[in-house]
Amino acid sequence: MRKDATQNHQKILAAATDLFQKDGVAAVSMKDIATAAHLGPGTLYRNYPNKGTLCLDLVYNNLQKFIATHRALTPTAANWHLLLSNYLIFREANSALLATIESDSQVNFTQTELYHQLSRLFFPFLQAVLPSATAATIQFRTDMLIAMLKSDSYAFQRQERHLSNKQLCQLINELLLSPLLS
Repeated sequence: MRKDATQNHQKILAAATDLFQKDGVAAVSMKDIATAAHLGPGTLYRNYPNKGTLCLDLVYNNLQKFIATHRALTPTAANWHLLLSNYLIFREANSALLATIESDSQVNFTQTELYHQLSRLFFPFLQAVLPSATAATIQFRTDMLIAMLKSDSYAFQRQERHLSNKQLCQLINELLLSPLLS
């Protein structure tokens, strides 16, 4: 990337981060970000065609750190519970960015490298707690875990059903770790 393009990219991310922290992700427009970054809208849209891709870039480093930290754990039942609990904490901390990504019709999260990294993270842990399950079953349960914790579902369970993260972990485990039927 050219030096000026790299600088513009960094200006955009810094301006978006500041505005999102101050006003909330939903309240900030792409025009607000371009203005705060002292860039024209064309420059912003060349870097980020929509707010979802911008949010994906912002959450990328956080998710990379989360994945790296948890990839270092040995896949065991105890570590599965730690991973799941920490993932709920991660989702909560990044909820506004993740909600924007997931609601953007131009970003298909399941097609992103981050989704695949997250899936590869969960897979061996589920395999460890479900040793008799087939790889296809583990992959399905991994995909369903990520899907059931999308922002709208997660927010509904927390805000409308008033479930704590501890309760969510327990209920998710009841679903995902239920005995396999032949």
